[in-house]
Amino acid sequence: MKLTRLTRQLGCILGAQWTRDLSWTIFTILLARYSKDMMGQLATALAAGYLVKTAADVGLNDFLLSSFARRDGRPRVLLGQVTWLKCCFLFIALAVTWALVLPYPLEERLVVLLIAAGFGLDGVTDSFFALCQARGRQDVEMRIRIPSALIGIGYGIVCVVFQFPMLAIALYKPLESGCCAVLAVCALGRNPLVRLNWAAVRNLAVKMRSGVVFTLMAACTMCYNKINVFFLRNSSPEAVGAYSVAWETVEGLSVLVSSALLGKVIFPLLARYWRENREAFRQLAGQTARSLWAAALPVIFLICVESDRFLPFIYGPEYADASTAQRLLTPCLATAFLHNLAAYAMIGMRKHNLLLGFYVSGLVVNNICCLTLIPWQPLEGAALTLTITKVWVAILTVGYFQWVARPMRLRQWALMLLAIGICLVLWYGLSLVTWREVAELAGLVPLLLLFWRWRPPPPFERDRKQTAEA
Repeated sequence: MKLTRLTRQLGCILGAQWTRDLSWTIFTILLARYSKDMMGQLATALAAGYLVKTAADVGLNDFLLSSFARRDGRPRVLLGQVTWLKCCFLFIALAVTWALVLPYPLEERLVVLLIAAGFGLDGVTDSFFALCQARGRQDVEMRIRIPSALIGIGYGIVCVVFQFPMLAIALYKPLESGCCAVLAVCALGRNPLVRLNWAAVRNLAVKMRSGVVFTLMAACTMCYNKINVFFLRNSSPEAVGAYSVAWETVEGLSVLVSSALLGKVIFPLLARYWRENREAFRQLAGQTARSLWAAALPVIFLICVESDRFLPFIYGPEYADASTAQRLLTPCLATAFLHNLAAYAMIGMRKHNLLLGFYVSGLVVNNICCLTLIPWQPLEGAALTLTITKVWVAILTVGYFQWVARPMRLRQWALMLLAIGICLVLWYGLSLVTWREVAELAGLVPLLLLFWRWRPPPPFERDRKQTAEA
């Protein structure tokens, strides 16, 4: 019964996420084909929106989720207090955003403000969804998120099809977020906003103290993931659209694995095993690390060798220059898979402060790269900046994880490097004497064999040894 319930809850979350992802993919492809400049404006606005959402959220969702799960106090009162607090941070973040984009043309400033406001409102509404998740009502969340996404993004698609101006298209996000907020209030059955006084604020601050580290980690990661877009916008506005479509594929795959698999399935098990059974922790970590490496390598190879074909095919011939940027971004797939696993493991080991230090160093590296690489070569520099940052952070987190937990043995690392070497030799050698497709298929074979050897064990199979020698 419990397993069925967990599967249903995960299915509700993934159903809402994938519905929005599919709608979003259609929207971005149509917009990219309609106007490269508009795609660049959207990318800049999205970067600002994610930063505003992080500021509005102020790390309160994890605190809310744990409080609601423990059923502490009066949940609706706590929800109202947190909603007021998030609204205050949202208005401050929007004011700062408006000040930062003052050098932009008026229409672009309004586009940024509209989309950022929508994302900020999402951060406020997430408080209600934390209550749904804590009470096991992911079905309510799904019934709110899916129609909201379809209405908002559907409106955006209609605007693109009828070639409306960018300011009209940008209203898709406030519309989606507004529908989400209205439906959440209707589901709650009452206005969540309650009277907030200084005593309540002080009480919230005391309760949130343990979550400050997570707030700072989220702020660091969001900053080094997005600020390169603003540097690119200042150096070469016309290149922002190309960078955006290059990053879409990489980001989509990274988020799918990190949120759906690692965050919702693997992390709770790692946290429990670290407390109860260190050998089970090492076994699960090792199997997951090998499976993620084996899954990432074929995808990276295909993106590298085929991006010059599928990017112009999907988004249009004017995005041919984005293929180089996408190749430079492909290491982010492997680092995202393995870094997220290592980061979740470190959180399970209660190494929060050390992980925060790694993120701060990544932010420093990111700023140095933004100041040096992007002015030198805008599009490729923006891609290299993000890749270097993510590789740096991954070296720190995965290195610590490997040192403490030993998830992969030296023999397994050697096998993986051997498969990569054979792949490159076959691909490059055959590309000199035969058709491109034959060389690519031959290069893919050793990576697929590695994936077959390191594939995850069948679900729900218990007693199987997960640490078989490579």
